Amino acid sequence: MLKKISRPLIVALALFQTGVGVQALQAQEQNNSLQKKVIFELRPRWEYVDIENDGLKTANAGTVRARLGFEVDYKPLTFYIENTLVVAYTDRYSPVSSGYEFVADEPQFRFTQFWVGFQYQPLKLKLGRQVINLDNQRFIGAVNWRQTPQTFDAARLDVNLLQNLTFTTAYICSRQAVLDKLSTDPCKNQPINHSALFHLSYNGLKPLKTSLYAYHFNDVADAYGGNIHGDFSLKGVSLNYWAEYAHEIVHNDAANIYDTANYYHLKLGSTFVTPYGKPFANIGYEHLGRYFVTPLATLHAFNGWADVFLKYTAATNTYGLNDLYLTLGYNHAKFGKFEGVFHKFTAPKDFPGGGNKFGNEIDLLWAKKITKNLSVVAKYAKYNANSEAKNAGVGDKDTTKAWLMLTYSFSRSF
Repeated sequence: MLKKISRPLIVALALFQTGVGVQALQAQEQNNSLQKKVIFELRPRWEYVDIENDGLKTANAGTVRARLGFEVDYKPLTFYIENTLVVAYTDRYSPVSSGYEFVADEPQFRFTQFWVGFQYQPLKLKLGRQVINLDNQRFIGAVNWRQTPQTFDAARLDVNLLQNLTFTTAYICSRQAVLDKLSTDPCKNQPINHSALFHLSYNGLKPLKTSLYAYHFNDVADAYGGNIHGDFSLKGVSLNYWAEYAHEIVHNDAANIYDTANYYHLKLGSTFVTPYGKPFANIGYEHLGRYFVTPLATLHAFNGWADVFLKYTAATNTYGLNDLYLTLGYNHAKFGKFEGVFHKFTAPKDFPGGGNKFGNEIDLLWAKKITKNLSVVAKYAKYNANSEAKNAGVGDKDTTKAWLMLTYSFSRSF
């Protein structure tokens, strides 16, 4: 249904945004204070990738990201431009050199953001190339883990309907993906182009926050869903939870898939406050029914850091995916954050040759803020394939990945 009415909705949305902006601009009392801010980030990283028995050499990717942004704020208008440069200081990975494992950090220079914003309470309008992150980024995210982030040529409108109640709508003209080959041409008739997002969120109560959404991923799928989440404290213990359900109508012309699918994600977590730090634990279960896809998500944050199922859940998800996971960790003010995650992956639908077990994965992380502007992250992921996964042709190879990354960043107003 959403697919059929999306074009009229998109046109109406664009006209509404333009009309609202003009009327609000006329009503806004001009504030002549000019504020400028520069944003800089330098992020060198080493990434190791080894996939068993795939005929490729082990990757050792050394890359550096340099990001420079400049913001001018002249109420009620804001102008922002940002460029990102990614360079490789080693060539032992694909796509820089053939014959090596693939790492999704190709050398490139890109204007990752350039937008103009207009704010007049209760409205906020943003036009141009921009980052869009919604909820936990399971459906819409910037993929900032990769050296080149995912951004969108889009129009976005946020309206504060009531206190703590916000309606967000956006029209995506095109996507600038992590890799150039996945980016789309501005406003041409391609999958993802001309997508529409509708999102309503309430954040008034810390123990109970909620979102409702409808996402039209053009020529891919329509997703409708909602979540409730929050946290609260009980005698030195902080508890948190996440519960989400979504239904998707899949109309993927490129993959010749036309079906419906369901999604749900349940998570319970706890953090203990002690004089010696904060140990924490989470247990969760995420189910993606057969053909349920999330093409614009920050996929690295879900289903294991080895990214074994990244392309699978973004594009086809032929057999579906169940992810049962357990997280144990420890936060210490002096020594940083330590985290370990165990995943067990299965499929809701049996594979053609029998079985439904993909495999399991162990993820490890250490992160530490060294100074106000400098931080370090070390990560490790080990995926162990089950013998049944060969019947699916997905998740059927043992995979090892490791990362070491420094980030130096600052922003300065003048």
